[in-house]
Amino acid sequence: MKSRLKDLRYSVMLALYLPILLYAFSTYDLSDDTYAVQSVEPVVVGDRTVVLGQPFTARTFLSVGRSEGKRLQTADGGVRAVGDSLLRMSTGGVLAEDEQEQTVSYGGQFSFQQVDGQTAQIPVRGQFTVRRPEIVATSEATQSLYRRCLNRIRIDVPGLEDRPLRLEYGSKSTAGRSIALSPGGSSSSTVRVFLADSASADTQNVLLGEKEFAVIDPPRPELRVRSGGREVTSGDNLSRRRAVLNFEVEPDAEFRQRYPQDAQYSVGRATVFLRKGLTASRKIGTFDLSDGRLVLTRQLSDAEAGDRITVRLGSVVRVNHAGQAIPVSFSEATRTFGFVLS
Repeated sequence: MKSRLKDLRYSVMLALYLPILLYAFSTYDLSDDTYAVQSVEPVVVGDRTVVLGQPFTARTFLSVGRSEGKRLQTADGGVRAVGDSLLRMSTGGVLAEDEQEQTVSYGGQFSFQQVDGQTAQIPVRGQFTVRRPEIVATSEATQSLYRRCLNRIRIDVPGLEDRPLRLEYGSKSTAGRSIALSPGGSSSSTVRVFLADSASADTQNVLLGEKEFAVIDPPRPELRVRSGGREVTSGDNLSRRRAVLNFEVEPDAEFRQRYPQDAQYSVGRATVFLRKGLTASRKIGTFDLSDGRLVLTRQLSDAEAGDRITVRLGSVVRVNHAGQAIPVSFSEATRTFGFVLS
């Protein structure tokens, strides 16, 4: 009897509440693009390493597992992310001057809308590395600078090709990627490279790095002597009646091509000795040269065939782009020439 009463009670309740439940489901508004998801997981896609001054950007997505998501109406199948958001971070002030790289951790909140219309938040965390960029320099002399020459250098920073730079050399500061240097007696020179992005306060004067260059002397030129339109060397004959010598300083061909303003040379003076027969040599004078030209016809008027003269050049100088006369070191043997008078 009790069992029949219980069954009758269930039948009455079902008859009363089933129409209400069916009506509620029929009026619940779900579109074809609606998903029911039990759990979501944030995914971050972005560079893991950036250079100093380069902004870090990453896009975040909500990843949904197939076993966890269920689509209420399967129009086209598959499961898609609920939403996405962009993360961005400036790196200009991350590294101290003595640091080469640093790992930066970041976090945020990913917001998305649930099926019931309420907004939920999931924390997003990650990290990336900021490293000091490589400084690439190109110049006429590759990785070395010529001493007291006009060396034109271009600085490039991979990863920051479209960002403005500022270059410092000693007390000289130049905006841009090119600078002209004329180092003196030191054995090396250093150019400091800064990021000069005035649009952002933390990247306006960020030290990106330094580039050090070795400083070397220009290639040594060669001394040549001509007389009567032909080249002569020590031991050759020289007419005492047409005793005219032209001394030329021949620059290194590649140096002259790349540094034409710094490849001008001159010879100032020459000392001449005469040896007559078997007697000892005697000095007949020191003479100023005009464009390297030495005329000895009058001084050798009493000389005879077979006598010998010795010509020792004085200082040889290189005149650079600034008009400075820079002595060029030659051994005494290299600066000395001997001829037999005919």
